[in-house]
Amino acid sequence: MVSSKWHVKNLSTKMAFLLAIIPAILTGILILKYAVNVPFWDQWPLASMFEKIYAGNLTFQDLISQHNESRKFFPRLLFIGMAYLTGWDVRYEMLVIFILACLVSFNIYRLSLLTVGGSRLTLLLLAFLSNLLIFSPIQWENWLFGIQVVVFTPIACLTSCILAAYSNLSLRIKILIGIVLSTISTFSYANGLLCWVLAFPAIALAKPKAWKELLKEKWLIVAWLVGFISNTVLYFYDYKKPSYHPSFSEALLHPIQALNYFLAFLGSPLAQNNLTIATIVGTILILTFIGLVLYLLKFWHQNNLLHRTTGWLTIAGYTLISTAITTSGRLGFGVKQSLSSRYAIFAVYLAISLIYLAAIILEDAETRKIISRQNLALNRILSSFLTILIFLHVITAGYGIKKMEDFQVSHYKGKACLVLINVVKDDDCLKRLWGDPNDAKVKVNVLNNMGFFKPKLLSSNKIEKSKGNQVSGLDYGWLDGIARVDKDKYIARGWAILPKKQKPADGVVLTYDNNQGEAIAFAIATPELKRKDVADSLKKDEYLESGWEKLISIEKIPKQAGKIKAWAVDADTGKTFQLNGSGLVGSRS
Repeated sequence: MVSSKWHVKNLSTKMAFLLAIIPAILTGILILKYAVNVPFWDQWPLASMFEKIYAGNLTFQDLISQHNESRKFFPRLLFIGMAYLTGWDVRYEMLVIFILACLVSFNIYRLSLLTVGGSRLTLLLLAFLSNLLIFSPIQWENWLFGIQVVVFTPIACLTSCILAAYSNLSLRIKILIGIVLSTISTFSYANGLLCWVLAFPAIALAKPKAWKELLKEKWLIVAWLVGFISNTVLYFYDYKKPSYHPSFSEALLHPIQALNYFLAFLGSPLAQNNLTIATIVGTILILTFIGLVLYLLKFWHQNNLLHRTTGWLTIAGYTLISTAITTSGRLGFGVKQSLSSRYAIFAVYLAISLIYLAAIILEDAETRKIISRQNLALNRILSSFLTILIFLHVITAGYGIKKMEDFQVSHYKGKACLVLINVVKDDDCLKRLWGDPNDAKVKVNVLNNMGFFKPKLLSSNKIEKSKGNQVSGLDYGWLDGIARVDKDKYIARGWAILPKKQKPADGVVLTYDNNQGEAIAFAIATPELKRKDVADSLKKDEYLESGWEKLISIEKIPKQAGKIKAWAVDADTGKTFQLNGSGLVGSRS
């Protein structure tokens, strides 16, 4: 009988462990599915560093130079090292992001083992709830944008410091770990300095009598202050506020909007890009936090409650201070900007800390006989809370997955334009990846020459040199026709797919035949128009947005040009596949 109960308990624990890691597994699969190996926006300045390395004149100042409000010294070292190992395949940066998220998840679980009562089964179920938030697809942009390593680094450093604070390591080792990790945090992202502010109180309060030990070894306090001050001075040396960022005074001038921004920021990970829902969720979270803190203030001196909750209060403080700083610096962009998917990495940790603070306080309140586990009303409240949390997560996760899909499609379209950038340049298409198309052309050629861009850029406008092996019987699409719209413009229309990948083509390149019958590229079109007829005919919903059209200036086509053709572009291989059909431009007298 005892053996049977043990086996049931053991099985339940294993099932709970599997449940706890499912959010990480699913997000890992999503990253593998939707990642695209192409630099995006803030990654492009790294090309200049690669060029300097190639020329042998990269300096320390280049590595520690300001980018927006941050000094990304340590991430830059990582990016450069990985670039030379992988040919700058930015998908490996996304792998580092995933590993950092796993580290944070591990740290939080280990912290729960040290501070939260209850069985291993209970702790694994709490880990499941926290992992839903840590690995939520709602922060889709963070998962698929390699440079976002920088925003995962501070919370990974802070949670590691907290875990060290609760360990049995000597106080000197804890301070050393804190100084090293706080320095890495500072020179990774703008809010990294918070690690200095938050980690020291955690080290001082996480273990009983730790503060008294610090007072005995005051040089440790001095060492921490020296590290903090030197980091701050170096960080702000020659610091310049980005000119295109709003003034910090906006929050003071518009306090109501600032409060709305603050609350919506906190609630955004559970709001599916809905400002009203985000504000409501944020309000509930902050009121819950205030209620739990009031309980702690009343009983903090009993049952080691302060020591047990220090780590979770530190994590909550990280979110609250980060939110306040972001509100001050970004309110000028509008309240709606608080819902940016990039900010979820900061916002989720308030909800996570509340999950564990609530578990500790409920246990403490039961010990004091303030509440009872058999309290029906309390159980209903907790069940309702969990149901709402999971429901909101499912809704926002679905929204996030759809955004990941859209993000991938946009990246592939931009990459198709990059492949053709030396042959035909389309500024609108290139702006999917970088705001300055001319700068993108310079930088992508630097990468191409160093072997850091795959596939290689096309170097000839004779498009048949890039022709892929078209499989007999596979339809890659049609050039439906070309029509004149006024005296100096034509419009070409059609649809294009990549049948082997079962998706719309990443791009369409238009060509005219020269006197030798060679297909010469002169324009790029982007498949993004709905073609229900194509999807229905081929019985593939994935082909719904395979339609394309392109307005063509007559100046781009020589008078002696022959047939106009269209070719589907595969951005992964740089290969082109001719579409069915062709057209002719009319008389241009």
